[in-house]
Amino acid sequence: MLSAGQNLPDVAVWTSTNERIPMRNLAAGRKTLFLFYLFDWSST
Repeated sequence: MLSAGQNLPDVAVWTSTNERIPMRNLAAGRKTLFLFYLFDWSST
């Protein structure tokens, strides 16, 4: 978990089937909340 004001790690996230975007680009200059759901797109 990151604390307020910490830099985002250098990772990319999938925004669609064929599109990856660095997390830093998604949050560029604004407050952002990322929520991740395990198995959200799987059949389990």
